[in-house]
Amino acid sequence: MNTLKRINGLFTKFWRWIKETAWVQPLLIVGGIFAIIFSISKFNKWFSTMAVGTSSGYFTSYRMSLENEGRKDYETPADKITSSINKFSFDEFQTYEEAKAALEKDGVIKEYGIKYYFMIVEQDCTGCTNAEQAFQTLQSNWNTQSFKIDDGGTFALHAIFADDISTNDNDFELDEDKKAFYRYVKKFSDVEDFWTLAAGKLYDAPYKQNAGVADSKYETLENAEAENMETPTIFLVDWTEEAFDAGRFGISEVVFGFTTGTSTYDRATLLQNMWNHIPSDDSEAAKDIKNPFRVEYQK
Repeated sequence: MNTLKRINGLFTKFWRWIKETAWVQPLLIVGGIFAIIFSISKFNKWFSTMAVGTSSGYFTSYRMSLENEGRKDYETPADKITSSINKFSFDEFQTYEEAKAALEKDGVIKEYGIKYYFMIVEQDCTGCTNAEQAFQTLQSNWNTQSFKIDDGGTFALHAIFADDISTNDNDFELDEDKKAFYRYVKKFSDVEDFWTLAAGKLYDAPYKQNAGVADSKYETLENAEAENMETPTIFLVDWTEEAFDAGRFGISEVVFGFTTGTSTYDRATLLQNMWNHIPSDDSEAAKDIKNPFRVEYQK
């Protein structure tokens, strides 16, 4: 009891001192305002973190960062993977052995896989949510009776975020250059001509005609219009011998927007078909006429 009385007495004296000392009150008010501001900032950060975890957390684990984009040539993870795709997708190799040896020398297959999905995504878009659900469904049922994989290959995915923020964004003067993704797209347009070459190759792939994809989507890619690129844009990069023999080596397929299909299962099937774009052998079973990514497709 005595302890409680002493504590109560101390608070009473402190409160009386505040009331009698007028200059303290404004300080307390200002301090309270700042406490509220800092609390809001922390809550915003917490909610932002929660949003990343719920909207695109799956793709974050496959993220190829754009951090420090434009500070040095081809130093970011996004630069490195794109540079490797560009370097080998359009070369005229005489044999597959020659092509594979070049890839292995640069460590491309070891680092990224012999076949993989490569996509442009962002934190918040309808197609991105569709893609996230489809990829999760496909991956968890990979090479099962539900989603059979022709070549028995290992699932692999790499993602670049169009809304990625880099700590050096404000080092640039132009508003567009302040966006890391814009600098990334521009680099591979001005220096490498990657987007033009990729668009031309993908335009000639069977899926363009079989699925009736609009020319404008390929033109946006060809012209490297970073601000108009759809998210997600999903590519397939294929370094296998089957792709080489079919003349579809390297970057070989693309799907824009990912709003097709009426269910997650349908969209996961589309991704499965994308991976199975080339028959793994000459058997009739391998020539799935329902696969729009294949030459053999029939409506």
